[in-house]
Amino acid sequence: MARPREFDPEVAMDKAMGLFWDVGYEEASLADLLSEMGITKGSFYKAFRDKHSVYLSALDHYNDKVIGSTVAYLADQNQGSGKERILGLFTVVADRAKRNGNRLGCFLCNALVDKAAEGGEAEKKLQAMVRRLENAFYKAVIENPSVNETGARETARGILSAYFGLHVLGRAGLSSDMAEDCISQLRLQLDRSC
Repeated sequence: MARPREFDPEVAMDKAMGLFWDVGYEEASLADLLSEMGITKGSFYKAFRDKHSVYLSALDHYNDKVIGSTVAYLADQNQGSGKERILGLFTVVADRAKRNGNRLGCFLCNALVDKAAEGGEAEKKLQAMVRRLENAFYKAVIENPSVNETGARETARGILSAYFGLHVLGRAGLSSDMAEDCISQLRLQLDRSC
């Protein structure tokens, strides 16, 4: 009979993801991962092949946990119209940055800059997350019957760019005025498009 794991995989993955999110792939050493995850080297190698496999698992974890909840929120018509849900999401992102001094930004944004250009499995996972968000914005925009498919797709891509930009500005310590201006500009774009 196999021995049970000596660590909680969910907690360990949250911590690994947090480390990669904070310092990036290259700066996260194996020693840092072991310390952050609270596991021994033996437990690590029973669960993972190497640092890269932990990183890929962290991307999957982020996709399931954060991107999944974002997509679910954007699809939840009980939260208002598509336009209201998009604005609500941006308001949450801006408020989090203003209130908590959230300097982590977005793991997906960080990972896109950190690893996407290298290709391989990481790039595939990152591109899939970007498309997942784009499609969630598209579905929220296309709810308005006066919007055509092409216009909705273009608008969704503009919103996605603004979403990533707001996260990057949050990581840079954006001011309250800047956050409000970003949301005001998004509102204008949505008023024209939706």
